[in-house]
Amino acid sequence: LARLFETRRKHSAHLESALRARPMTALDRALFSISLQLIALRIPARKCNAFMQALQGHVLQRPKLKPIQPDGEQAPCTTRLLLLDEGIDDLQLTKLPGELRDYVAAEGGEPVRHSVTIGYDKFSAEQVLRRLLPEGMEVPSAFEQVGHVAHMNLREEHLPYKALIGEVLLDKNPRLRSVVNKVESISNEFRVFPMEVIAGDEDLETTVRENGATFALDYREVYWNSRLEREHRRIVELLRPGEVVCDMMAGIGPFAVPAALKGNRVYANDLNPQSAKWLRTNVLRNKVGPRVRVSNSDARAFLRQLLAPPQGATGEPAAAAGEPAAEAAGGAEAATSAAEGAGEAPTLAFGPFSHILMNLPASALEFLDALVGAFDAETWHAPLPRVHCYCFSKETAAPEADVIRRAEEVLGCSIPGAEATVVRDVAPNKLMLCVSFVVPEAVAWRGEGGAAAASVRDGGGEGGEGG
Repeated sequence: LARLFETRRKHSAHLESALRARPMTALDRALFSISLQLIALRIPARKCNAFMQALQGHVLQRPKLKPIQPDGEQAPCTTRLLLLDEGIDDLQLTKLPGELRDYVAAEGGEPVRHSVTIGYDKFSAEQVLRRLLPEGMEVPSAFEQVGHVAHMNLREEHLPYKALIGEVLLDKNPRLRSVVNKVESISNEFRVFPMEVIAGDEDLETTVRENGATFALDYREVYWNSRLEREHRRIVELLRPGEVVCDMMAGIGPFAVPAALKGNRVYANDLNPQSAKWLRTNVLRNKVGPRVRVSNSDARAFLRQLLAPPQGATGEPAAAAGEPAAEAAGGAEAATSAAEGAGEAPTLAFGPFSHILMNLPASALEFLDALVGAFDAETWHAPLPRVHCYCFSKETAAPEADVIRRAEEVLGCSIPGAEATVVRDVAPNKLMLCVSFVVPEAVAWRGEGGAAAASVRDGGGEGGEGG
């Protein structure tokens, strides 16, 4: 068995050597043609499954190349060729175990030499890129798919070959139409990164499906991360019937829309005007207009509007915290949504909320101070809401304790019953977590803890885009 593996390794090394004749500066698909000299078994067509099972581990395994081939020298329906592993190189089958050689003979298998030509279409993206790139360079075959868009993070060494890399990805992934590369890190409050299209269509308006909802977006304008689908589902599954959600950094709706599809009602806000636009589009697309009110505001101002007394200081009604999506954007749900909002108080149109979502991991912890003194005991007659605040931690030993401690520092009090859930690895020694807790009674109410603490500050960072 060890000799078989060593022979297989040598054959693979020979193939890699052939593919690496010289690095390419242009993609010539015709050069990707290699002839494999193999040993095959001519077997009765009716025994293909039996031979495949008996010779498991000794049959050729190559992507997009079937080990059972037509036998061109025999009547079309009576025999087939079973391609054996590249390490088996003689007609006597000496590298097969003795009992398998006996099986082949007893069942009528005939060893023959067979040539197979592998063209460009039979190579994976990784194999092609190994041929294209200089020897020793890491192959950048991983990408995030967002609809028809592939998002890559190429290293500096890859940039001279970026067009080739993008072209190969399009060839090998039929569902893709565009390949983009991030050219700078996220550095703005909208969490939108500068990118360039390195191959394919410049149009980055696309659609994705997640958790039973369909989302439309322009990948240039808004934030979307497909790796967060499980986390979006986890939170939506926590919601009980009748509960209302306050989504302070809603993005294009990965929490808000599935929650509304479930029957919950949502106040959804995002600072990015493009996110708010696509959020309205997605609310309408998924037919949940009457259950979602969309705002385009700073997260603190949004929360202040929701929790403002029914009458402002001037005696005028406070500004509405969001508008029904259908009413704002038109569409089939407009009449229903507008009628539902008519005559209701402009704040908390769906009533008190049970959950607050703060999905801005880079800075959401800083927004927890907006909860201090935010609730008026004279008008808030529901249980205090449960907060789900996303954040990063570089504390490898105890990241959960780290983020809870930082949340307590911002709130200025201990948080009884706080929990922290690891969402995913973002980078080496960097985790994304979700801190969940009920707003502490000690700091929730206006008039307690001092006038300064009771006010939601106007300065500081703004509530950017969630995803």
